[in-house]
Amino acid sequence: MKNKILVEIRIPHLDETYNVYLPLNKNVANVIVLIAKAMREMKNNDNINFDNCKLYNYDTGLAFPPNTVIRESIIRNGTILILL
Repeated sequence: MKNKILVEIRIPHLDETYNVYLPLNKNVANVIVLIAKAMREMKNNDNINFDNCKLYNYDTGLAFPPNTVIRESIIRNGTILILL
């Protein structure tokens, strides 16, 4: 899969962790929307609130700007991300 990377995403407010393939051509804002949609579908719960969430690098604690394209970021295979 040349156009995707495998990352670990931790979602503290759900107390869950997932291994997810992220498309390299999407920006962080789009990735957050995709994750939110997947969580709502998996949990069968449209009330899970992901409004104003940010994606953080676990190692640095820094938030990724929403317009950052995954391919152009420091996100690589095996990166741990936190969705808050």
